[in-house]
Amino acid sequence: MKTYTKILFVTLSTVLLLSSCNKWLDISPKSSLKKEDLFKTEGGYLNVLNGVYIGMVNDRLYGQELTYGFMDVLAQYYNNIPSTPLHKYANASKYNYEETATKGIITNIWNSMYNNIANCNVILDNIDADKDIFTDNNYNRVKGEALALRAFMHFDLLRMFAPSYGTTTKNLPGIPYVDKFTNVRIPFSSIDAVCNRIKQDLLAARELLKEFDLMGPVDETIDGSLSYTVADRKAWFNYYAATALLARLSLYMGEKVAALGYVDEITTDHAKTKISWSQQTQFYYYFYSRERIFGVFMVIDPYMKSKVTDYFDIASANNNNILKVSIQRTMELYETSSGGASDWRYLDWMSKTDDNYITKFNTLSGIPVLKLAEMYLIGAECTIDSDPVKSLEYLNTIRTNRGLPALPSNAVLSDEIHKEYVKEFLGEGQLFYFFKRKGYGNIPYWGTAVDNKEYVLPVPDKEKEFNN
Repeated sequence: MKTYTKILFVTLSTVLLLSSCNKWLDISPKSSLKKEDLFKTEGGYLNVLNGVYIGMVNDRLYGQELTYGFMDVLAQYYNNIPSTPLHKYANASKYNYEETATKGIITNIWNSMYNNIANCNVILDNIDADKDIFTDNNYNRVKGEALALRAFMHFDLLRMFAPSYGTTTKNLPGIPYVDKFTNVRIPFSSIDAVCNRIKQDLLAARELLKEFDLMGPVDETIDGSLSYTVADRKAWFNYYAATALLARLSLYMGEKVAALGYVDEITTDHAKTKISWSQQTQFYYYFYSRERIFGVFMVIDPYMKSKVTDYFDIASANNNNILKVSIQRTMELYETSSGGASDWRYLDWMSKTDDNYITKFNTLSGIPVLKLAEMYLIGAECTIDSDPVKSLEYLNTIRTNRGLPALPSNAVLSDEIHKEYVKEFLGEGQLFYFFKRKGYGNIPYWGTAVDNKEYVLPVPDKEKEFNN
């Protein structure tokens, strides 16, 4: 265990060092680097795995577009864009996916995600044959994380580029599930088949990670450095992250009993020692470190922090691309006229000035991708019909840990779940997926009815040509 920990810290340092380079090693079928050279050592595998994380922090993905950027524009959080014709997201905010700039964003998301998946696959294609070069638990760690990351990125691609899962849609074409390193195009699988492949990879990842991962069910005993080590594991796709993603996937597939099982595992007393609610005095500074299950680290890529400044810092931002939520809309979102003025999210995550903008990331070291509040929201949604008392309990747990009073017993649970998604995921890219999964015919603050023309992103032209 000690050796594993040392390697973990060394690889984090390696990530920080490599992020200063202009270009990360591009693992692609055209690469001239031979796998025999790349995978001679354990360090070679760790470096490729680190490359996946660096790729995820890129502003084309979770460093911007899949969090506070493109995805939150689609959710209609920002209301200054329509009045700024030259804004980068002017057409995206109107779901004009064929406009050149917007089309470029979408193509970059598709290509970047599959490039990262290729990096996962080059690991998975070779690691079993090289098992003997790994020390301690690093074989389990590298293979488990590669499987989980592959599943995670496929799931977000599916949520973007295919209709939502349902009895009438699950057999429709989804996306290609690419599970090997190849320059041969992979045909599209059905939505249901993709979901089951995601589930298969996540279950395999959990089995590999559960015996040693400190962000998992193992005992917390490691030389008195537990808090740092657990926090460090939250920067990597850990056991509880795979469990949380299984909860998200199970809800997506309508498998509520399974989803509740995964939620329960994360909200047990044992997990609470590692994933806990922030208190009011800690909320502004420690929300990210305490409540996240997995997130992308800004410290991996200093450029990511500067991009946040570009969009949210009024003093230094490019005014053509600033992202603002008017003070009026902010008060509406957080229900300040009906008790929401005490909401810590309202108090700490917004500037509350005339040029109102998100301050949520000012003190955070990264952006949450999977976090505790979502588990409680999944629990609330899964029990809304079978056990409404329990559903209300899940919601009130969130509210009391956000400075809000408990809801009354006659609260309309579906409405309250909606409100919590709006309040909780500002800047995190999850709200549009919620609207899509629930089949909203109207997105709040967008005046026109929506359907799959808005909810399903167009597959890039080259991929479309191949599959036709």
